[in-house]
Amino acid sequence: MTRIVLTADRAVFTDYHGFDFFGFGLCMPYRLVPKVVEYRLLAPKTPTDGLRAKYAPYALGKVEASLLASGFSREDVVVTPPHMIRKAIGEDTEIVGVHVLDPKGLAPVSWTLRSLSGGGKTCTELEFEKLMYEIKSLKEKYGFRVIVGGPGNWQLRGYEDEYGIDVLYDGECEVTFPLMVKRILDGEEVPRHIRGESAPADRIPLITTPSRNGLVQITIGCPRGCRFCNPTVRKFRSIPLDSVLKEIEFNLRNGVENISFVTEDVLLYGADGLRLNPDAVKKLFESSTSLAAKYGISRRVGFSHVSCASALVMRDVVEYISEIEGLSEDEPAFPQIGFESASPRIVSKYFRGKVRPYKPEDWPDVLIEASKLFNDAYWYPCYTYIVGFPDATADDYIATTELIDDLRGEGFIGWTFPLLLIPIGGSAIERKKEADFTYLLKLPEEAIDCIVAGWKLSVYNSRRLVGKLMKGNSLVSRVMLRLVFKAIDAMEEWIDGIKRGLEVVDDVYSRVDIRGNSGFVRALLR
Repeated sequence: MTRIVLTADRAVFTDYHGFDFFGFGLCMPYRLVPKVVEYRLLAPKTPTDGLRAKYAPYALGKVEASLLASGFSREDVVVTPPHMIRKAIGEDTEIVGVHVLDPKGLAPVSWTLRSLSGGGKTCTELEFEKLMYEIKSLKEKYGFRVIVGGPGNWQLRGYEDEYGIDVLYDGECEVTFPLMVKRILDGEEVPRHIRGESAPADRIPLITTPSRNGLVQITIGCPRGCRFCNPTVRKFRSIPLDSVLKEIEFNLRNGVENISFVTEDVLLYGADGLRLNPDAVKKLFESSTSLAAKYGISRRVGFSHVSCASALVMRDVVEYISEIEGLSEDEPAFPQIGFESASPRIVSKYFRGKVRPYKPEDWPDVLIEASKLFNDAYWYPCYTYIVGFPDATADDYIATTELIDDLRGEGFIGWTFPLLLIPIGGSAIERKKEADFTYLLKLPEEAIDCIVAGWKLSVYNSRRLVGKLMKGNSLVSRVMLRLVFKAIDAMEEWIDGIKRGLEVVDDVYSRVDIRGNSGFVRALLR
């Protein structure tokens, strides 16, 4: 048995069959996700070599690397998936660390889907509780300490005793986490809430367990300062290219066949604040694609997030990435992009930094022009926008609805998903208590129209794009493709119902339960 066990719940500790976007399916109330879909298709078990996971969530790999770099041996630390937890924990275990993303189902996507579908515990919350109650029972037997950290730790304030949590850890792990672990192992008392300090980018240890789906972080934090977001509280840094390439090669050498960049904006790589560095971005993609070719990996280099303002400033870089990646209509990219609102007043108050170097009043035109640029480069964005800013007026919502209508008129290819505002822990609006969770029934008619407009465009484009998003001839790919088309049909009926009246959410949607096999079969037959 090892002294330190690192794990996460099954909604986090899985490879989603190679499709990271399947993770959004676990943000649904679990009554709407059949067991066979969740456990066979969305969140398969992670394979192990003995107790050790063959690959792990990237953040857990960084925690492990930080402990090893601070003097712990590999025998001291094990990263293990949740289904192996009873075998990994024993009399020698002194610390169990748990990584969390959305433990109470309060993240923006989860809160929105719960609200639109009539409530209920999400799959993310269900899996977190299953893991924590199991760890708590083992803790009563063996007496180890439980540390919980990660982006979702803010959701657990006040729940420490219920889940047997000794320390809630917030922030980065490289400096503070190993010191805290050593203090605990030495029998010292530590605070219940700890915030880790930042490490210089060139002092961050490299992963020693392959990362799920080839994730590699290229930037930390964000310099744009949006008031509703929490990455902005972390100092913005770019990871040195040499470190990025070493982690990519480590993954490839260990059988991972994907490369995917973790960042708040891939076009900010190498930037000095908001002063962009096009040469650094080009070199990043040139070096990464060359490394992929060296190992015979034909898949393109993936990236999660980008911003419209950065893209317009660096049009040539967007075109360069598409060219070097070989993007096409049949092989597009699907970045996630928050445009938040098309109202210059909302822009000015809540996310002025996101639009720089442009002005708030330019934002609607920036969005249209960036969308054309993206589509011409075969980037089909998943746009998200926020409903529920505390002082949003009817005119603010109308501005966003009109922007969505303009995108549709321009032939935009991509998605426009509304997210209900939530006070994310650590964000400016949470710290200053400027906003509470947004509830559908408290929204004006114009806000509901804004929600419906985005969903309708998303449904329309989903039918055009889902085949490109889920390419592959495996049985899993074919089954999931059929299920996704069923889900698209259901979403269309769902949003049409909301348009007719919000009472449908409580009267009808809240009663739907297809968790069991019989309910699932009936839903498929319908």
